[in-house]
Amino acid sequence: PLPSRWRVIHFVNRQASVRALRRGQFDVFHPTLTDHDYFLPLLQGRPLVITVHDMIPALFPEHYPGRDGAVLARIARQAARIITISENTRADVLRLLPVPPERVQVVPHGYSEPRVPATTPALPVPDSYLLFTGSRTLYKNFGCLVDALAELPPALAAGLHLVCAGGGPFTAAELGHLRRVGWAGRAHQFGPVSDAQLTRLYRGARAFVFPSLYEGFGLPILEAFGQLCPVVLSYASCFPEIAREAALYFNPHQPADLARQLTCALTEGPLRGQLVRLGQLRLLDFSWTETARRTRAVYEEALYSGASPLARPVAS
Repeated sequence: PLPSRWRVIHFVNRQASVRALRRGQFDVFHPTLTDHDYFLPLLQGRPLVITVHDMIPALFPEHYPGRDGAVLARIARQAARIITISENTRADVLRLLPVPPERVQVVPHGYSEPRVPATTPALPVPDSYLLFTGSRTLYKNFGCLVDALAELPPALAAGLHLVCAGGGPFTAAELGHLRRVGWAGRAHQFGPVSDAQLTRLYRGARAFVFPSLYEGFGLPILEAFGQLCPVVLSYASCFPEIAREAALYFNPHQPADLARQLTCALTEGPLRGQLVRLGQLRLLDFSWTETARRTRAVYEEALYSGASPLARPVAS
């Protein structure tokens, strides 16, 4: 369940949306959340556009026992256009939702270089560290990374630390796992961190590791590319699509494979340089300007191709 603060925010947002919909002064409606279909009776024949960031609740239902998948299906069935943020998510949408292919279009996220004020407080990070960002629970596969650390060559592991940004303090289970592999004294959690602090963490890391089993896009990949940080990714979901040849990949179910790729990323200087250069080139394919342009094009298609499939025509 959502914390009370977020429940209040969702309630206020919904009430504002209802008021705006009832005024009827819109051409296309694009909600930011699709966990409730309260807006469907209020569209007044105008086309609906939704963004599906991922299909994680449907793919990992054991982690979302309270989520009603029928809600998203009802919304998707009525949407004139559905935006997905990767081809991988588009394929999942077409496999799991009752929608025709022509109504589902990919609009990737963009990247812009963050501003880091000179006054940004420095975090007390070690000199040599691997970086992990965000939540460590559920499908994020943090345990695979911990097990891989235990398999690094001793000479390489000496002096190396693990820095986790965000995701909350280590749990008792995580600390126990880290102790069993001998890394409890070299694992550090910071957070929440500011965007500027996160940028500095990427800049200082020996490598960024993303062992997740599934992501809709993987924005941290672009963040790492932008700060010249070598990237090591699980070979899963959208990661090969987003990073292409600018990352090293490992089997997310084989910690030894991750340890091998980390060893390469940490010890092979020419390879590190190549990964950084390819990451910079890959960033050229992602801009928020292009994201906005393609989103507008989806709105125009939704508007001029006719009303929402289940809605009545707009009155003249």
